[in-house]
Amino acid sequence: MSFQAPWRSIRGRMLLAAIAVEATMLTLLVANSLRLLSGHMTDQASDHVAQLTPVINAALVAPVAQRDFATVQAILDESRAVQGIDYLALVDPTGRVMAISGWEPQRPLPPPDQTIHLFRDGAAPRFNASTPIILAGQRMGTLHVGLNLSRIVAAHHQMLTQGVLIAVFEVVMSAGLLALLGFWMTRHLAALTRASEAVAGGNLTPPPVREGDDDVGRLGAAFNAMSRAVADRIRDLTEARDLQAALSKQVEQEHGRMLALLSVMDLGAVFVNPDGRVLYENPAFREMWHLAAEQGLAGRPFSEAIPAASPFHEAWKTLQQALWETRELALPDGRILTQRTHLAEDRLGMPLGRLWLFEDVTEARSIARSLLEAKEAAEQGSRSKAAFLATMSHEIRTPMNGILGMTDLALAGELAPEPREQLGWVKSSAESLLTILNDILDFSKIDAGRMELECRPFSLAKLLDGLVHLHTRQAKPKGVGLAWSAEPGVPLRVMGDSVRLGQVLSNLISNAVKFTAHGSVTVRLDLVPAEAGDPADQVRLHFAVQDTGPGIASDQLEQIFTPFTQADASITRRFGGTGLGLNIANRLARLMGGGLRVESVLGQGSTFHFQTLLRRCEGTEEGEVGVDPGQASRGEGAHVLLVEDTPVNQVLGRTLLEKSGYRVTLAKDGVEAVAAVEQGTFDVILMDMQMPNMDGLEATQRIRAHEDQRERDRVPIIALTANAMESDRLRCLEAGMDGFLAKPFRKDDVIAVLGRFLQGRG
Repeated sequence: MSFQAPWRSIRGRMLLAAIAVEATMLTLLVANSLRLLSGHMTDQASDHVAQLTPVINAALVAPVAQRDFATVQAILDESRAVQGIDYLALVDPTGRVMAISGWEPQRPLPPPDQTIHLFRDGAAPRFNASTPIILAGQRMGTLHVGLNLSRIVAAHHQMLTQGVLIAVFEVVMSAGLLALLGFWMTRHLAALTRASEAVAGGNLTPPPVREGDDDVGRLGAAFNAMSRAVADRIRDLTEARDLQAALSKQVEQEHGRMLALLSVMDLGAVFVNPDGRVLYENPAFREMWHLAAEQGLAGRPFSEAIPAASPFHEAWKTLQQALWETRELALPDGRILTQRTHLAEDRLGMPLGRLWLFEDVTEARSIARSLLEAKEAAEQGSRSKAAFLATMSHEIRTPMNGILGMTDLALAGELAPEPREQLGWVKSSAESLLTILNDILDFSKIDAGRMELECRPFSLAKLLDGLVHLHTRQAKPKGVGLAWSAEPGVPLRVMGDSVRLGQVLSNLISNAVKFTAHGSVTVRLDLVPAEAGDPADQVRLHFAVQDTGPGIASDQLEQIFTPFTQADASITRRFGGTGLGLNIANRLARLMGGGLRVESVLGQGSTFHFQTLLRRCEGTEEGEVGVDPGQASRGEGAHVLLVEDTPVNQVLGRTLLEKSGYRVTLAKDGVEAVAAVEQGTFDVILMDMQMPNMDGLEATQRIRAHEDQRERDRVPIIALTANAMESDRLRCLEAGMDGFLAKPFRKDDVIAVLGRFLQGRG
């Protein structure tokens, strides 16, 4: 082993550094201690002088005042005899020495010291001080005092010597301890060095080094752990090598299976490496592109897979223009191929190539086109059906309006009992026809998904009162009681579609009264706990319509909601009806957040239940601001323009309005209506929608344009039409109309609408 200088080893450097730090710290400690001791001694000397001078001053005041210098000299000699005083001198204010003891008179007195000088050269160490002699506020002289510091200096030198010896001893002890500690530490490092050299020499499993709880011991433990990890890694690498050999064999097998799978699949497959050259293509690809079996593509550029002589070369060139897109290819022979591509990557995400897949979708596209044509035909049929229903609605409602209106006019006059009864049956039959028409239209709208619900404020109490009042005329002759009740806490002021809610309830109440021969019909309303997903501002209500009728058999409960179906075939003959009412009510209830269900016991009656979601309402209820009955029933000379092309409705409208006090001007189509507005002034216009020459929508738009050009007041225009669809109402409002009244209309409906728009007009 070669010799190594101490300061070149870790142990030597640690020892030298520790000794240097220790010596520096001890030097600073001794120096600071001496500085503090010097200051302390100065304070003690000053305190000693402060204690002596008042006594000497008191003794010198009287002799100095009497100029008794002999007494002054005696006092100074006696005071100097006190141990520790080198000299005493009394000087007058002019600087002349009056008395001195222990100091040569011819020598100048030393100045007062601010601090003690322990290492002063020359004379013995001394502390010089001075204090004035004052009598009655007048300075009589100055007393100079010199304290002997020999003993203090000796003690100081002794302490300095002891401190230096202690510091040297401590440095020596520390150096020895650090040398021992360094040897103890480095012997473990030496063991680690030898073990590391053994590993570097090829011994990957050296003997373990000593471990312990200290830092060096943990370092040894870490080295041992590293040695074991290296041994484990070597073992793992050996196992991985064996596993790799097994996996290589398995990969070869999987590769064979993949080739077999690609060979039998219907999709055309081509695998291309990252350089754009074909690695493999399956038989289906060669068959799709009419390539001979011997025309292998392996190693050829993918862009040149289809030769120029092939009839599909142009289609293949089109494919190269969007190389990585998924697309469809139309081949010259009429076939349609879909092309997809998938990027292949290894476990590290590095690209291995791309897999191109081609599929013949000619037959699938043909089927899709057939389905699309069938769908368009069905949609056209649905549109034709809707148009037919709208046309039939208009064509039926127009004469129905004349039948009902003229019947009402006839019944309002004086008639004999028999004609009045006959007209009553005519009106009843017409209203039955109108009910059937409304049911068919509602069923058609719901079936087409065109039924939309409104959301307006209304009063549940007023709605139920009106329904009970309406059906009481049907129940009272049979002696059937009809009433409604609501549990406490049910909000009676809500927002929703009051018309559709009333339609459902009216259907259920009408059926209950129709099938109940005696007893009662009760409508109950209660609050239902909110369900998950219900909005916070909405309330869920439960309606129950209970009757004491004959009941429904259990096997017929479900079919009563089927359209055009009755629970019993004889019901149609006995009570009439289309079998649509309950189906429409059920589907409307579902639109409102619930659905109909029925409980029934034969011979005891039935109860129909449904729920609905309504919003809480804090505002004014619909219909609370009404029309003055007097104004609603009298025209009071208001001028009405009636635009109607049907003769019977012209007569009916004019008669109803004139009997109610209105002045009426008649226009047969939109052209006459526009001309009448341009030449005259009207308070309100009743406008039909479908008319020859110019319909009501165009006429309304021209009237609004005329009003804007002439800056005239806007005249209320109310649609009075047989087009009863919701879309028709919206079209009227978009065209500039202010109201909508569907035919057939009743006199009270017309007068109420006119009264609402004429209220407040001068």
